[in-house]
Amino acid sequence: MISHIMRYGVTLSLLLPVFTSAQVSSFFVNSRYGGTYAARVNPATSAQMQHKWVVSPGGFDFSIFNNYLSMSMPYHPYRLALKNYPDSLTTRYDNPLWRWNWVQTSKSDQNISLHGFIRINGPSALVKLGSHSFGLLSEVNFYADLKGIPKPLADAFYEDLRRGHKLRRQDSNFLNNGQQIHLNIKQQGWAAIGFHYAYLWKFKRRKMISAGITYKLLHGMGGSQIQVDAGNIEEQPDRSIRISSPGFEIKTLMPRKNLFYPKGFGGIDLGVQFLNKKSETGKHNNSKYIHPEYMYRIGLSLLDIGHLVYTRTITTFLKSESEAMNMPSIEEVLTWSPDKIKDELTKNFANLRDAEPQTVYGKTTRIGLPTRLVLHGDMQVTKKFYLDFLLQQNLRRVSSRHIHTLSFLSVTPRFEKRNWTVGFPISLDNNYRQFRMGFYARWMYLYFGSRHIAAVVHPNGKQGADLFIGIQFGNLPGKFLKIKTPYLFLKKRRCAEF
Repeated sequence: MISHIMRYGVTLSLLLPVFTSAQVSSFFVNSRYGGTYAARVNPATSAQMQHKWVVSPGGFDFSIFNNYLSMSMPYHPYRLALKNYPDSLTTRYDNPLWRWNWVQTSKSDQNISLHGFIRINGPSALVKLGSHSFGLLSEVNFYADLKGIPKPLADAFYEDLRRGHKLRRQDSNFLNNGQQIHLNIKQQGWAAIGFHYAYLWKFKRRKMISAGITYKLLHGMGGSQIQVDAGNIEEQPDRSIRISSPGFEIKTLMPRKNLFYPKGFGGIDLGVQFLNKKSETGKHNNSKYIHPEYMYRIGLSLLDIGHLVYTRTITTFLKSESEAMNMPSIEEVLTWSPDKIKDELTKNFANLRDAEPQTVYGKTTRIGLPTRLVLHGDMQVTKKFYLDFLLQQNLRRVSSRHIHTLSFLSVTPRFEKRNWTVGFPISLDNNYRQFRMGFYARWMYLYFGSRHIAAVVHPNGKQGADLFIGIQFGNLPGKFLKIKTPYLFLKKRRCAEF
């Protein structure tokens, strides 16, 4: 079983060669047209949004990262798509998009890690009534994290796959590297329905402060947590060795029968935002320049406070036992008979061989949500040009059983008008370790983009490629609704007004 788990973990990291880092992208949090998207990053933004109401059919956003493999294609992607490449690139299956010699391995880290976060934003709506803002948000999340595969072991598997060999390694280096495995795999899926409220305070000199809260009903869709210790043999300074047997723990988190479970506390998002407008308006120095609507805004939010509750769990574990064995001198071993050697080894390994897996049912487990702190700011340089920044800091321990996200810092110059927005985020992703440049845009009701656009426009060094896309409607023509609504929904005509 343990060998299958080891191979599962290694193969999983190898089959995801392109890693992405959208990190549940937060580009529109500072936009006046962010709507439901911005309210997910800071609940206070809905009280200062440009629209009176916003309806979003949905969106998609994801983040997948591994620190081992990257792509390096010899030709530009558009040439591959149009089949404008030499015949030498064609494989035996006529598939030029996948070749093992295009896959490069990383040389920096000693352990392989994989992190993934996918969010599907469901139907959501916001409405602003004076100083109050109300909303209903829905989403489905999927999370996966893997750590603890030694890089030399992954190199051995990669060489086998690249040369077309079967996954069989029996040499001493392979066994030594296998002893270093401390595998930790976590995966979760959950759905949420959030009830949103925000309030806006207006002060003198056109300064505003808004605060918001979103309470989420949660439904755990199930998951699992796997920990594997491959065992080890360590030489001690007192001429003895310590032998550790393999151990593992497999915890299966079963979905609840009830769709949502209020007794499980749920999740909470909190946010506050300050906005400073310019005091004067109109023309400036007899020119046609109109002052920007505001000078700057700054916000702070604490997201996903709470936890998922599973009361139906199945945990199978085998404890890793260790035994110290004194090493006799070579002269002494040479005097032993084969039967004595067998008896000595049997005596030292007896405790290690007697252990058997145990299964525990029904223990309540609480899994913490990916709690994180988000600090964001936005400055309007000219009427159309903005400069904003965003910092996301993970507050969960990476080594814990809880869900966690990756920290990042981004600075984004953007151009924005009522019908369109264009931005160019420059970021430090993957816990501030990787430099990225991206692009995103909004046209009317559709928004889309990527934090790492270089992976698309540059033919080599495909170390990342992400995408987010969504749609939301706001302030559709009110005159049509005002005139036609009584007839469409009440099935009677409006009386003539004189």
